[in-house]
Amino acid sequence: MHTAPTILREIRSPAAIAQIVEWRWPTPLDVIAREDAHMLEMSLPPLAADGTAAFPDIAPGRFSFMGNMFLRPAGITVQARSIGGRVQIVRCKIDPRHFLETVERDFDWTESELRTCVNLRNDTLKTLFRRLNDELTNPGLASAAFVEACATALMIEAARTVEAGEERRAEGRLAAWQYRRIADLLAEDDSTPSVQELAALCGVSPRHLLRLYRNLAGESMIAHIERERTQRAKKLLLDQDLPVKEVAARLGFANAGSFSSAFRRATGMTPRLFRQSGDAAKH
Repeated sequence: MHTAPTILREIRSPAAIAQIVEWRWPTPLDVIAREDAHMLEMSLPPLAADGTAAFPDIAPGRFSFMGNMFLRPAGITVQARSIGGRVQIVRCKIDPRHFLETVERDFDWTESELRTCVNLRNDTLKTLFRRLNDELTNPGLASAAFVEACATALMIEAARTVEAGEERRAEGRLAAWQYRRIADLLAEDDSTPSVQELAALCGVSPRHLLRLYRNLAGESMIAHIERERTQRAKKLLLDQDLPVKEVAARLGFANAGSFSSAFRRATGMTPRLFRQSGDAAKH
Protein backbone atom coordinates (compact mmCIF):
# COMPACT_ATOMS: atom_id res chain seq x y z
CA MET A 1 0.00 0.00 0.00
CA HIS A 2 1.26 3.46 -0.91
CA THR A 3 0.37 5.62 2.10
CA ALA A 4 2.34 8.69 0.99
CA PRO A 5 1.30 10.69 -2.08
CA THR A 6 3.44 11.62 -5.04
CA ILE A 7 3.91 15.40 -5.20
CA LEU A 8 3.33 16.43 -8.82
CA ARG A 9 3.52 20.23 -8.39
CA GLU A 10 4.44 22.52 -5.50
CA ILE A 11 4.67 26.25 -4.81
CA ARG A 12 5.58 27.63 -1.39
CA SER A 13 4.44 30.92 0.09
CA PRO A 14 4.51 32.39 3.60
CA ALA A 15 0.83 31.49 4.10
CA ALA A 16 0.81 27.95 2.73
CA ILE A 17 2.42 25.18 0.75
CA ALA A 18 0.30 24.59 -2.35
CA GLN A 19 0.56 21.20 -4.04
CA ILE A 20 -0.97 18.86 -6.57
CA VAL A 21 -0.55 15.33 -5.21
CA GLU A 22 -1.51 11.87 -6.40
CA TRP A 23 -2.34 8.69 -4.51
CA ARG A 24 -2.66 5.16 -5.85
CA TRP A 25 -4.73 3.17 -3.39
CA PRO A 26 -5.77 -0.49 -3.32
CA THR A 27 -9.48 -1.24 -3.45
CA PRO A 28 -11.10 -0.53 -1.09
CA LEU A 29 -9.14 1.82 1.18
CA ASP A 30 -9.60 2.41 4.88
CA VAL A 31 -7.01 4.80 6.29
CA ILE A 32 -6.51 6.81 9.45
CA ALA A 33 -4.52 10.06 9.32
CA ARG A 34 -3.66 12.90 11.69
CA GLU A 35 -1.95 16.02 10.34
CA ASP A 36 0.15 18.68 12.08
CA ALA A 37 -1.09 21.33 9.60
CA HIS A 38 -4.54 22.27 8.36
CA MET A 39 -5.08 20.52 5.01
CA LEU A 40 -7.46 22.33 2.64
CA GLU A 41 -8.06 20.01 -0.31
CA MET A 42 -10.11 19.44 -3.46
CA SER A 43 -10.24 16.22 -5.48
CA LEU A 44 -9.58 16.68 -9.19
CA PRO A 45 -11.99 14.91 -11.56
CA PRO A 46 -11.92 12.47 -13.19
CA LEU A 47 -9.21 11.19 -10.80
CA ALA A 48 -11.43 11.53 -7.73
CA ALA A 49 -13.23 9.09 -5.48
CA ASP A 50 -16.09 9.95 -3.16
CA GLY A 51 -15.92 8.36 0.24
CA THR A 52 -16.94 8.59 3.86
CA ALA A 53 -15.12 9.90 6.91
CA ALA A 54 -15.33 9.44 10.69
CA PHE A 55 -13.44 10.88 13.64
CA PRO A 56 -12.25 8.00 15.86
CA ASP A 57 -11.23 10.19 18.80
CA ILE A 58 -14.56 12.06 18.84
CA ALA A 59 -17.26 9.83 17.35
CA PRO A 60 -15.81 6.41 16.43
CA GLY A 61 -17.73 4.50 13.80
CA ARG A 62 -20.02 7.39 12.83
CA PHE A 63 -19.22 7.89 9.14
CA SER A 64 -20.56 10.73 7.01
CA PHE A 65 -20.21 11.68 3.36
CA MET A 66 -16.83 13.07 2.29
CA GLY A 67 -17.21 15.42 -0.66
CA ASN A 68 -14.67 16.61 -3.19
CA MET A 69 -13.69 19.67 -1.11
CA PHE A 70 -12.65 19.24 2.49
CA LEU A 71 -10.63 20.58 5.40
CA ARG A 72 -8.70 18.20 7.63
CA PRO A 73 -7.89 20.26 10.73
CA ALA A 74 -4.51 19.87 12.39
CA GLY A 75 -4.47 17.49 15.33
CA ILE A 76 -7.76 15.77 14.41
CA THR A 77 -7.69 12.07 13.60
CA VAL A 78 -9.71 11.28 10.47
CA GLN A 79 -10.65 7.81 9.25
CA ALA A 80 -11.48 7.76 5.54
CA ARG A 81 -13.01 4.99 3.46
CA SER A 82 -13.38 4.86 -0.31
CA ILE A 83 -13.31 2.57 -3.31
CA GLY A 84 -9.78 3.90 -3.84
CA GLY A 85 -7.92 3.85 -7.11
CA ARG A 86 -5.90 6.68 -8.56
CA VAL A 87 -6.73 10.03 -6.92
CA GLN A 88 -5.35 13.51 -7.55
CA ILE A 89 -5.86 16.42 -5.16
CA VAL A 90 -4.97 20.11 -5.15
CA ARG A 91 -4.29 21.23 -1.60
CA CYS A 92 -2.92 23.88 0.74
CA LYS A 93 -0.97 22.98 3.87
CA ILE A 94 -1.54 25.77 6.38
CA ASP A 95 0.01 26.39 9.79
CA PRO A 96 -2.80 26.40 12.42
CA ARG A 97 -1.51 29.64 13.97
CA HIS A 98 -1.60 31.38 10.61
CA PHE A 99 -5.14 30.08 10.04
CA LEU A 100 -6.26 31.47 13.42
CA GLU A 101 -4.63 34.83 12.76
CA THR A 102 -6.32 35.02 9.36
CA VAL A 103 -9.90 33.98 10.21
CA GLU A 104 -9.87 35.37 13.76
CA ARG A 105 -11.95 32.49 15.11
CA ASP A 106 -10.77 29.55 17.20
CA PHE A 107 -12.95 26.59 16.21
CA ASP A 108 -13.65 23.84 18.75
CA TRP A 109 -13.74 21.23 15.95
CA THR A 110 -16.86 19.55 17.28
CA GLU A 111 -18.31 16.55 15.47
CA SER A 112 -20.85 18.82 13.78
CA GLU A 113 -18.12 21.21 12.58
CA LEU A 114 -15.99 18.31 11.38
CA ARG A 115 -18.87 16.86 9.34
CA THR A 116 -19.04 20.21 7.57
CA CYS A 117 -15.25 20.19 7.14
CA VAL A 118 -15.25 16.93 5.16
CA ASN A 119 -17.93 18.20 2.78
CA LEU A 120 -17.27 21.89 2.07
CA ARG A 121 -20.03 23.12 -0.24
CA ASN A 122 -19.08 26.58 -1.49
CA ASP A 123 -18.83 27.77 -5.09
CA THR A 124 -16.24 30.41 -4.23
CA LEU A 125 -14.03 27.74 -2.70
CA LYS A 126 -14.34 25.67 -5.86
CA THR A 127 -13.31 28.65 -8.01
CA LEU A 128 -10.32 29.38 -5.78
CA PHE A 129 -9.17 25.76 -5.87
CA ARG A 130 -9.42 25.71 -9.66
CA ARG A 131 -7.37 28.90 -9.94
CA LEU A 132 -4.80 27.41 -7.58
CA ASN A 133 -4.67 24.25 -9.68
CA ASP A 134 -4.16 26.33 -12.83
CA GLU A 135 -1.30 28.25 -11.21
CA LEU A 136 0.37 25.07 -10.02
CA THR A 137 0.02 23.51 -13.45
CA ASN A 138 1.21 26.59 -15.36
CA PRO A 139 3.03 28.92 -12.94
CA GLY A 140 3.53 32.51 -14.06
CA LEU A 141 4.83 35.83 -12.82
CA ALA A 142 4.79 36.17 -9.00
CA SER A 143 3.46 32.65 -8.45
CA ALA A 144 4.31 32.65 -4.74
CA ALA A 145 2.38 35.88 -4.23
CA PHE A 146 -0.56 34.47 -6.16
CA VAL A 147 -0.55 31.32 -4.01
CA GLU A 148 -0.37 33.52 -0.90
CA ALA A 149 -3.49 35.39 -1.99
CA CYS A 150 -5.35 32.19 -2.92
CA ALA A 151 -4.44 30.51 0.36
CA THR A 152 -5.68 33.48 2.37
CA ALA A 153 -8.98 33.53 0.48
CA LEU A 154 -9.33 29.75 0.84
CA MET A 155 -8.85 29.98 4.61
CA ILE A 156 -11.51 32.67 4.95
CA GLU A 157 -14.05 30.92 2.73
CA ALA A 158 -13.48 27.57 4.46
CA ALA A 159 -14.00 29.17 7.89
CA ARG A 160 -17.17 30.88 6.67
CA THR A 161 -18.46 27.59 5.27
CA VAL A 162 -17.90 25.77 8.56
CA GLU A 163 -19.57 28.61 10.45
CA ALA A 164 -22.54 28.60 8.05
CA GLY A 165 -22.79 24.82 8.42
CA GLU A 166 -23.34 25.24 12.13
CA GLU A 167 -26.17 27.66 11.47
CA ARG A 168 -27.73 25.30 8.94
CA ARG A 169 -27.56 22.35 11.32
CA ALA A 170 -29.48 24.33 13.91
CA GLU A 171 -32.53 23.98 11.62
CA GLY A 172 -34.73 20.89 11.39
CA ARG A 173 -32.79 17.80 10.36
CA LEU A 174 -32.88 14.01 10.42
CA ALA A 175 -32.47 12.25 13.73
CA ALA A 176 -29.33 10.13 14.09
CA TRP A 177 -31.32 6.87 13.94
CA GLN A 178 -33.03 7.98 10.71
CA TYR A 179 -29.71 8.85 9.05
CA ARG A 180 -28.20 5.50 10.11
CA ARG A 181 -31.14 3.60 8.60
CA ILE A 182 -30.74 5.46 5.31
CA ALA A 183 -26.94 5.11 5.20
CA ASP A 184 -27.06 1.39 6.06
CA LEU A 185 -29.66 0.64 3.40
CA LEU A 186 -27.88 2.65 0.70
CA ALA A 187 -24.59 0.90 1.51
CA GLU A 188 -26.05 -2.54 0.78
CA ASP A 189 -24.69 -3.93 -2.47
CA ASP A 190 -28.08 -5.08 -3.77
CA SER A 191 -30.08 -2.03 -2.70
CA THR A 192 -31.38 0.79 -4.92
CA PRO A 193 -34.24 2.21 -2.83
CA SER A 194 -36.50 5.03 -3.92
CA VAL A 195 -37.04 8.23 -1.96
CA GLN A 196 -40.54 6.98 -1.13
CA GLU A 197 -39.13 3.78 0.38
CA LEU A 198 -36.57 5.70 2.42
CA ALA A 199 -39.24 8.11 3.67
CA ALA A 200 -41.38 5.18 4.83
CA LEU A 201 -38.33 3.74 6.58
CA CYS A 202 -37.93 7.01 8.51
CA GLY A 203 -41.61 7.60 9.17
CA VAL A 204 -41.86 10.93 7.31
CA SER A 205 -43.19 12.15 3.97
CA PRO A 206 -40.84 12.09 0.93
CA ARG A 207 -40.84 15.89 0.67
CA HIS A 208 -40.07 16.31 4.37
CA LEU A 209 -37.34 13.68 4.17
CA LEU A 210 -35.60 15.51 1.32
CA ARG A 211 -35.52 18.76 3.32
CA LEU A 212 -34.37 17.12 6.56
CA TYR A 213 -31.68 15.15 4.75
CA ARG A 214 -30.24 18.22 3.02
CA ASN A 215 -30.14 20.11 6.34
CA LEU A 216 -28.15 17.27 7.90
CA ALA A 217 -25.85 16.17 5.09
CA GLY A 218 -25.48 19.37 3.06
CA GLU A 219 -26.40 17.60 -0.17
CA SER A 220 -29.54 16.23 -1.78
CA MET A 221 -30.64 12.68 -1.07
CA ILE A 222 -30.85 12.04 -4.82
CA ALA A 223 -27.14 12.89 -5.09
CA HIS A 224 -26.40 10.43 -2.27
CA ILE A 225 -28.41 7.66 -3.93
CA GLU A 226 -26.73 8.23 -7.30
CA ARG A 227 -23.28 8.33 -5.71
CA GLU A 228 -23.83 5.02 -3.90
CA ARG A 229 -25.10 3.43 -7.11
CA THR A 230 -22.03 4.72 -8.98
CA GLN A 231 -19.72 3.26 -6.32
CA ARG A 232 -21.46 -0.12 -6.61
CA ALA A 233 -21.15 0.11 -10.39
CA LYS A 234 -17.40 0.64 -10.13
CA LYS A 235 -17.04 -2.41 -7.88
CA LEU A 236 -19.05 -4.58 -10.25
CA LEU A 237 -17.15 -3.32 -13.29
CA LEU A 238 -13.87 -4.40 -11.69
CA ASP A 239 -15.07 -7.96 -12.38
CA GLN A 240 -13.98 -8.17 -16.02
CA ASP A 241 -16.09 -11.32 -16.56
CA LEU A 242 -19.37 -9.63 -15.64
CA PRO A 243 -21.15 -8.26 -18.75
CA VAL A 244 -22.08 -4.58 -18.67
CA LYS A 245 -25.68 -5.63 -19.36
CA GLU A 246 -25.64 -7.69 -16.15
CA VAL A 247 -24.11 -4.81 -14.17
CA ALA A 248 -26.90 -2.55 -15.41
CA ALA A 249 -29.56 -5.08 -14.40
CA ARG A 250 -28.15 -5.53 -10.91
CA LEU A 251 -28.23 -1.77 -10.40
CA GLY A 252 -31.84 -1.46 -11.48
CA PHE A 253 -31.34 0.09 -14.92
CA ALA A 254 -33.75 -0.78 -17.71
CA ASN A 255 -30.94 -1.44 -20.18
CA ALA A 256 -27.19 -1.14 -20.67
CA GLY A 257 -27.55 2.11 -22.63
CA SER A 258 -29.24 4.02 -19.81
CA PHE A 259 -26.66 2.65 -17.36
CA SER A 260 -23.78 3.75 -19.60
CA SER A 261 -25.22 7.26 -19.90
CA ALA A 262 -25.69 7.59 -16.14
CA PHE A 263 -22.22 6.21 -15.42
CA ARG A 264 -20.62 8.63 -17.88
CA ARG A 265 -22.44 11.61 -16.32
CA ALA A 266 -21.19 10.59 -12.88
CA THR A 267 -17.59 9.66 -13.72
CA GLY A 268 -16.70 11.28 -17.03
CA MET A 269 -16.08 7.93 -18.73
CA THR A 270 -18.11 5.03 -20.11
CA PRO A 271 -18.22 1.67 -18.29
CA ARG A 272 -16.15 0.14 -21.08
CA LEU A 273 -13.50 2.86 -20.84
CA PHE A 274 -13.42 2.48 -17.06
CA ARG A 275 -12.72 -1.23 -17.46
CA GLN A 276 -10.06 -0.62 -20.10
CA SER A 277 -8.27 2.07 -18.10
CA GLY A 278 -5.10 1.29 -16.20
CA ASP A 279 -6.85 2.33 -12.98
CA ALA A 280 -9.50 -0.37 -13.22
CA ALA A 281 -6.93 -3.00 -14.12
CA LYS A 282 -4.61 -2.09 -11.26
CA HIS A 283 -7.20 -1.43 -8.60
